[in-house]
Formats: sequence, structure tokens, C-alpha cells
Amino acid sequence: MGAAYAALVSLTHTIDQILNPPPHHQFINFDRDRINCLRKKADFLIDYFLENNSNTGGDHKEIEDLETRIRFAAEGAEYIIEDNVMNQILAAGSEVDRSVETSTSNNLLSEGVRTTIQEFHTIEEELVKIKKYVQAKISITTEATSSSRALLPIGENTMVGFDDHLIQIMGALSTDESNIRVISIVGMGGIGKTTLATHVYNKPFIVQHFHVCAWFTVSQEYTEKEILLGLLRQINNTNRDEQETGDGDDDYDDDDQLGNKLHKTLFGRKYLIVMDDMWDIKAWEMIKRFLPDNNNGSRILVTTRLLRLATDIGSCSPYQLNLLDEEQSWDLLSQKIYAEKCCPVELEEIGRSIAKKCRGLPLALAVIGGVLAKSKTENWKYVEEDVTSAVRNQGDEFCMKILSLSYNHLPIYLKPCFLYFAAFPEDFDIQVSRLIRLWVAEGFIRKCGHKSLEEIGEEYLKNLIDRNLILVDKLELTGEVKTCHIHDLLSDLCRIEAQKDNFILIGELYNHLDMLPNTETRPTRLSINGGKWKGMKRTPYRPPTRSFLSFSSRDSTDYTARRFPLLRVLDVVEKYPKDEILQLINSRYVSCTGSISMSSSILSRLWSLQTLVVDREVILPSEIWQMPQLRHVEGDSIILPDPPPPDDVHKIILLENLQTLSTVEDFKCTEAVIKRIPNLKKLGIVCGTIGSNCLRNLGLLHKLKVLTMLCSPCGGEIVFPNSLKELRLYGCKIPWEEMSIIGSLPNLEVLVFFGNAATGQKWIPNEREFTRLKYLWINQCELEIWEADNTHFPCLEILRLGYLNLKEIPSEFTEILPLQKICVDYNRNNDLILASANEISEQRENLGYDGIQVLNTTFGVLKILVKRGINLAVGGDGHIGDPYVVITNGNQFKSF
Repeated sequence: MGAAYAALVSLTHTIDQILNPPPHHQFINFDRDRINCLRKKADFLIDYFLENNSNTGGDHKEIEDLETRIRFAAEGAEYIIEDNVMNQILAAGSEVDRSVETSTSNNLLSEGVRTTIQEFHTIEEELVKIKKYVQAKISITTEATSSSRALLPIGENTMVGFDDHLIQIMGALSTDESNIRVISIVGMGGIGKTTLATHVYNKPFIVQHFHVCAWFTVSQEYTEKEILLGLLRQINNTNRDEQETGDGDDDYDDDDQLGNKLHKTLFGRKYLIVMDDMWDIKAWEMIKRFLPDNNNGSRILVTTRLLRLATDIGSCSPYQLNLLDEEQSWDLLSQKIYAEKCCPVELEEIGRSIAKKCRGLPLALAVIGGVLAKSKTENWKYVEEDVTSAVRNQGDEFCMKILSLSYNHLPIYLKPCFLYFAAFPEDFDIQVSRLIRLWVAEGFIRKCGHKSLEEIGEEYLKNLIDRNLILVDKLELTGEVKTCHIHDLLSDLCRIEAQKDNFILIGELYNHLDMLPNTETRPTRLSINGGKWKGMKRTPYRPPTRSFLSFSSRDSTDYTARRFPLLRVLDVVEKYPKDEILQLINSRYVSCTGSISMSSSILSRLWSLQTLVVDREVILPSEIWQMPQLRHVEGDSIILPDPPPPDDVHKIILLENLQTLSTVEDFKCTEAVIKRIPNLKKLGIVCGTIGSNCLRNLGLLHKLKVLTMLCSPCGGEIVFPNSLKELRLYGCKIPWEEMSIIGSLPNLEVLVFFGNAATGQKWIPNEREFTRLKYLWINQCELEIWEADNTHFPCLEILRLGYLNLKEIPSEFTEILPLQKICVDYNRNNDLILASANEISEQRENLGYDGIQVLNTTFGVLKILVKRGINLAVGGDGHIGDPYVVITNGNQFKSF
């Protein structure tokens, strides 16, 4: 279903692109009425998917067949449209007469669109018919526990690493607060939520504390009647007695009657109800109206994989279970294998290695423990070689079935985004900005309101993180997720589902792609993340490859643009000839190594280009200002020409989608340039000496969040936009006494002064400035005296100082309670600054607050680049959000 939905949304993006082409592609010819009709049909099917996601499970053959037809029809229509556009663009730029080819292509487009419309119409009718008869399977698991409080069997459910949570939850259940409270436990599938809840539930103290206890496993599909029946059967122990009397709860036809009976049964009694494995708030809303608040300390304990659900229904912050560390993992694994016995010394090393490869997931450790306990010790090495496969294949794929529940429960619009993680190698730290740009280029994200596609993508990722499917790796200093990754077992699940839907092909699994069957639903995305790949033969039955990704320079490929003429996504770490890359007329996303110089004729072909990322120089022609579809342009050094003067001032083309532009050499900060990029969010510029009429224009970028600026001493007035959250300045020589132009920025959270970005020996900030600043780094600037207190930097969390003449940090920083860390790089007065930092930390502790972490840091990475006679040093010590360090012998500076 996810693949079909992705194909439909991508088709709508392509249709929108030809309905509103860039100015220099207005010549593209097509039947607008028929294309609009196709768009409406695609929208109808998308809305159907969104409305009926939970009612069209993958176990219904009719629905699966229709989904395959939808995907094939949508991909086919998109192929025909883009192939036709490519032919028209090539014909327009060719000196050879290609009218015959163009005419044939137009005929194919017209016929293909007509056929797709007919197919969509037929599918609509069949969907309506099937919807009337297909009912969702309802599968609710109830635990047989009675009012006599027969304990839930713990059996082999050993618990490791959650002792603190156990004590805290027991305390929350038995607190003196008399009103009814909901306690929630949240974590990814297999992390031990149910095990922890079971241990709490069976503690003698809890058994004696409550008059009535009941446990119900909700799962993904349920009815109100079955939840109420399950609870009543446990509380009243009616399973045997009422069958004998004939007065069972099953005789109730009305859910309200059952609910009222539950209410009467619980009224006046102190009760504990466990709602295990809850997936949505509806289950809670169904029963909470029947749970009396007896004002006697009754409690509800909920386990769920969904952070938002846990937060919404909980009376306090949810108990978040994290993955086990290496020592805890080995402790659990050894207990699973040897119970009370000790592991033989000769097996401990390989045992610890296997435990580590389970990545801290208790479910995986439990499954592997069962495998090893039954295996000969000489076979442990085979398990160690591929732990994931051992877990997946054990016990009728029990582990994978548990994890797959999280995927099955995803909203349809999140499924293609999750499946895309199959493209990345295991243990790969994924840059969030890269991931979301790829989602946008693939066409997964549907436009919604006034939000940008990237903003919607960020919401999608947060949703996946809240569902404990994706793990946060690093955070930006501003709090946004910087990198993320996926657990090995979930990555394995992702690949299984992706291959099941023919969504993506992993090159390391198939080194010889010609061996795959030639079917209409072959994957159109290739990910090469291991080994050598020899490509595939072209056949008339195989759909074109649309995405090509590789992740290591060691991955050897024989990629050429001629092999993939309709490629839309090229994300590689290899160096390719520019003429190969620039033949990709339909490309939306290009990321590669090496320099690129684009001529006007070449750039004018790239009608869909959204993202261009190059690690070297990028020379752009003036036609760049006529590409409103551009979203992100990044390069080591971007040569950006002035925009051409418009023939008509009312026909100026705005690059309204452009959000990233970095790093631009000799940036012309003129009003004509700034007004054409109104929605820019990230800007990196290198400027020469600029007059006062230019830098003030930066204030016109009202959506700018991140600015990195390297320039010679700034003359005249500088105006920064109030939207800025991160500001990095190099060589600007702004006097400390004029720092209010920065301190008054209301949203600034990260500030870096580097290489004489600020000048003067004394800095006395003004009050009510830097009110939201969290991170401050001052390096290689003139500063000897700093007078400040907690009113100047009330939110400061990290302070970093380096290469200064400063002798002490203001002692009043003791009262900045958010301050957590002071990093001191090399300084002439290092001992004095370190002593000052340590004294502040001691004073904090004396006042009863947590101390401050004081670090004497050095650059962990250093590489020297020589370019245009300027010595550049780039480095960092690995701290999250650190900008690159620049050291120079001259008067110019550069950042990357």
C-alpha cells in the first residue's frame, strides 16, 4: 500500500510541474484538460487511501491486486509524461530536426494519459464495490486473569536494566494522591514494556495495595465490547460461574450496559487496570467514561509504542524505556543462556560480541539467548557472524512479527518514508536534512496548506521518532534532530517490506541485477551500499530506474546517464563527469563530488531540479534566476551571477522554494538579489568590502534561520533578520560596543564569533539582550575584559572560549542556572580561564545546584587547504553543532 500511495503522490507532483513549468520551459506542449483530469483521478485515489488506510489490510487479495494496478498505472503515467517532456526539451535545444520524434512522443503521451484515466476510473469503481464487503479483521488478545489475582506468569521474562523504572512506577501507583491517575510506559517494540509492566503487576506490594486488578492487551484491532468484556471477566471471574448460571456478560448486546456494569463493579473500590499494547487514543476514550474516580488512589497503567499517545493520556511524563547498554545487554543474554549459572570464561568474549550486536534490544537478546542455549558452543561463531538473520529466522519469525506491528499501524503517508530507510546501510548515521530532501525529491510528501514540503517532512520524521521506529542520534544546539538511525532489526524489517512491495532494490543483496525477473513492478530505486555492482540489461518490459544511491567510495558502479535517462535522484559519493550528470533532464536531486560548471544551455534543460549538492566549486549561469523549482543549492564555493534585469518589473521571477544557498563567493547583497529569495532559511556567504547599502538588506530575509558570513571589516550598517536562530561570523570586525545589533535578535540561540568577527578589548553587554542564546563560542577575537551577569545570557547552556587574551569568566555566570558546560580551547591565559571556570562550578555546587562541566579542549581534526593563496584550517572536537574552525595567516577567512 505504501508503494502505491507514493506512486500516486509522486505523479501529482509531476503533473503540477508540467502544469506550471519554469519560464524557459513554457514551450512544453500537452493536452491540459486531459492532464487535469488525470490529476483529479489521482487525488481521488490518494484521498481514498488516507480515508481507508485502517480498513484495507494487506491480507485482502482483492485490495492487494488493486494496489499493484494503481502503482503500475501511476508509475506508467509518470514515465510517459517525463519521457515526453524530455523529448520536447531535447528537440527545443537541438539543431537537428526532431519533429517526427516529438510528434510520436506526443501521441504516446496522449494515448498513455487516456489509458491511465480509464484504468483509474475502473479501479475507483472496483474499490467502491470491495469497500462494501471488506471488513477489518478484529484480533484482540485477552489475558486469562481472575479477580482472585492469579499472578501473570513471568516465566522466562527476565528483566534487566529497568530497576529504576520499576521502583519509580511502583511509587507512582502507590502515591498518596487520591484522584485517579494514568501512568504510561513507552518504548519501541521489543524493548520490554510488557515485561516491566508484568513485574510491577505481580509485585506482592502492588497485589496487596489494590482491591481489584485487571490486565487487558488491546493490540491494534479491538471493539469496545471486547475491551469491556475482557475487564469484567477478570474482575468478576465470570468465565466458569456464569457459564453455569447462564447469566454471562456475553448476553449483553449494548456496550453501554457492559460499561455500566463495569462502573458498578469498580465503584468504591481501589483498582489497578493495565492496558497493554495500546495503539490509539480511541481505546482509552471508549472505556474511561466507565471508570469511576473513587478518590481512593485508583490507577491505570498503559504500555504503548507511541510517545504522543503516552503523553496525551498520561497524568505525568511517560516512562521512556531506552535501549540497554553493552553491560546490561550481556547481563540479560547470559541470564537467558545460563539462568543462575555463570558463563564459561572461554565463551564470554564471543558472548559479549553477540550481545553487542543485538544493539540493546531486549527482545533480540531474549531470542538469541534461546538460540545459543540450544546450540553447541562451536556454533556460536556462526550466530555472531549474522545476529540479525538468527533473530529473524528463529521461532517462526516471532521477533519480526512483533516489530512488524509498528509498520502495519503506520498511517499510509508515513509508510513510504519509513520504507526509504531500507536504502541506507546498517548503522548509518543519516543526516536529517539529506533524508528529508530525498523524500521531497522522491515525491513522497503531499502539499498541505502553507507549510513547505520540508516542514511537512520534519513532521513526518518526528512522527516516526515518536512511534519509536527511528532513533535520534545527534541534536542540533537549537534542539532539532541533526542525525538519526534505525535499529538493525527494524532496518531488516524495512528491507523485507520494501522488497515485498518492490519499493527499492539493495545492491548488496543483488550484485547481478540481470538475474531478477522482468516484471512490471520491478523496483525503480537502486541503493548500492556494499560490494560491486555491474548494472542491468535494458529490456522493453522493465520500468526505468528513477533513483540511484551509493554510500561509499569503495562501492564500484558502472553508472552512466545513458543507462538511466529518466533518473530523478542521484546521490553518490563518486566523482562523475559533469556532462554525464547534466544529461539527467528529469533530475530533481543531484549530490556528488567534484566541481561543476553549468552553461546556460545545459542548465535550461533541468526543468525539475530541486537540490544540487557538490563538494567543490559550482559555477552557475544567470538562468539560475529563472528556476523557481530550486529548493537547495550547496557547494564548497558557489559562483552566483547577478540576476538579469527584467524586461518588466512586474515579471520578476521569485525563487520562492529556495531554502538553502551556501556557500556563495563574492555575494552581492543587493536588494535585487535578496528580494528574489524571500523564503531562504539557510545562507552561507563570503563577501568583500561592502558598502552600507548592502548588508542592511539581509534584514529583508524574514525567514532566514541560519546565517554564516565571512567578510572583510563591515562598513556601514548591518541589519540581521529577527528570524535568525544561528549566526556564525568570521572577520567582520564588529565592535563589542555595537553588539546590540546581534543581542537584540529575539530568536538567536547559537552565536559564533571567529577570526576577529568582533573587535575591542572590553565587552559589556546590555540588559535584556541575548535572551534566548544557548550556545556562545568566541575564538580568535580581541577580548580581554568581559563584564556580564545572569541577566545578559539567561538561557546560556554552553560557553566556549579560545585564542583570547581574556583572563577570567565573569563570576556572575554562577547564577546562570541553565549553564552546563564551559569549553576552553588554547588561550594565552588558559590556566586563569580554567581556574575561573572551575571556581564558577564550585560556587554553583555550594549554592546547592549541579556543577558545570569544564573541558580543556583541543581540535580533534585539522586539515589545511590552500586556495587562492589563503591558508585554511578546518577542525572540530566532535561537539554537536560545532562549526568548523578557521585559522589563517592573512586577513581573509573562510568557513565550510
